[in-house]
Amino acid sequence: MAHIAFFNFPAIGHVNPTLGVVEELVARGHRVTCTATDHFVPAIKAVGATPVRYTSPFGEFYRSPYNEETMAGEGLRCLEEAIALHEQVSGYYGDDRPDVVVHDFMAWGARFYAAQHSLPAVRLFPSYGVSETFNISEKFPLAAPDDPKVLEMAQKLVELLPSFNLPPDIGAFMGHVEKLGIIFLPREFHFDGDTFDDRFVFAGPCLGDRSAFQGSWEPASADRPVLLISLGTAATGWPEFFPLALEAFGDSEWHVVMAVGDHIDPADLKSIPANFEVRRHVPQLDVLQHARVFLTHAGMNSTMESLYYGVPMVAVPQMNEQRANAVRVEELGLGRHLPREEVTVESLRQAVDSVAADSGIAERVQRMRDDMRKVNGPAVAAGA
Repeated sequence: MAHIAFFNFPAIGHVNPTLGVVEELVARGHRVTCTATDHFVPAIKAVGATPVRYTSPFGEFYRSPYNEETMAGEGLRCLEEAIALHEQVSGYYGDDRPDVVVHDFMAWGARFYAAQHSLPAVRLFPSYGVSETFNISEKFPLAAPDDPKVLEMAQKLVELLPSFNLPPDIGAFMGHVEKLGIIFLPREFHFDGDTFDDRFVFAGPCLGDRSAFQGSWEPASADRPVLLISLGTAATGWPEFFPLALEAFGDSEWHVVMAVGDHIDPADLKSIPANFEVRRHVPQLDVLQHARVFLTHAGMNSTMESLYYGVPMVAVPQMNEQRANAVRVEELGLGRHLPREEVTVESLRQAVDSVAADSGIAERVQRMRDDMRKVNGPAVAAGA
C-alpha cells in the first residue's frame, strides 16, 4: 500500500472537505499522513490518519480566517505559511518520503516539497477549481494586483522558487495545473464547469461522521420547523447581525439553532427568545438533516453541506468567494442572495419565509441533492 501525504491549509473550510477522502484511503489500507496545526489534530486522528504537527504563521486562523481588512496581503501570508510548512514538515519526513503529495491549492509548501523531491502531486480544491481558462478571482477579485503586499509576495516568491527546482516565473507557478485536480463541488454548481477537462475530478462534497470531534445534535421536538443560522468561522466584524436575527425570528414558528462563533459570547446576547438555541458552534451536519432553511454566510463548505441535505438557503455573504457562492445559489434557483447592506429585521424575516414557501426552490434543491448523492465523493476522490 502507498504512503499518501496530505498537505493541508489550516482553515476549517479547507481541512473538513478532505476528511472523508482520508478516511476512505485509510480504509483501503493506505498509510496517510496529514499536516495539521493543533486545532485539527483530533479530526485527523478521528479518520485514522497520522497528524504531522506544525506551527502556522496564521496562528488561530481557523477561528477568524477572513474579513475585508485582513484580506489585503493574503498572498504574503500564504508565502510565509508555505515556507513554514515546508521547513517543519521536511524534517518529519526525512528519508521516509511519501509516494504522492496531495495538497490544498493554497498549500504552496507542498508544491515546494514535491518539486524538490520529484514527487507526483495532486491538487485539492475545496472551492472553485483553477485551470488555464478559469479562475474565480477574475470574477470576484480577492485583492488588487498592484497591492503593495501582493507585489512584495511576488518578488519574494520569484527569488525562492529556484531553491525548490522550480523556474523563477510567478506566472508559471500560479498558472500551473497538476495532472490531477480534485474539486469538492458538483460540476453543475461550478461556474463554467463544462470547461474543465479530464484532469479534473468533480467529487462533490466528501462528508463523513464528525461526531467524534464535533458532538451530535437532535431536535428537542418535531413541533416547529428548524431554521439554522450561522455565519461560519469567518464571522468577524459583524456582531450586530445576531441581535437582528433574534428580533427577526424570536417567538416565531421556527425553532432556531444559531451558531455565533468564537467572537461573541452567547451570554452577552440579551433576551434570547424561548424558540432559540444559541451556541458558539453546532454540529452542522446533524442540524442540516432536520433544517428547513439555512440562513448562511455562503461559505463553500456550508453551501455544499446545505445542498447535500436538501436545505434551501438565504445567503448573506461576507467576502468575495462567499459572494460568488451566493450569486451561484440564486442563479441556480437554490435559494436567495441577500446582500449584507440590505440586511434588516424585516428583510431577514421576509427572505427566510419566502424561501421556505417557494416550491420551485424546494424542487431544484432536492434535484441537486439527489444528483450529488449519486456520486460517492470519497470513493471517487480516493480512486483518482
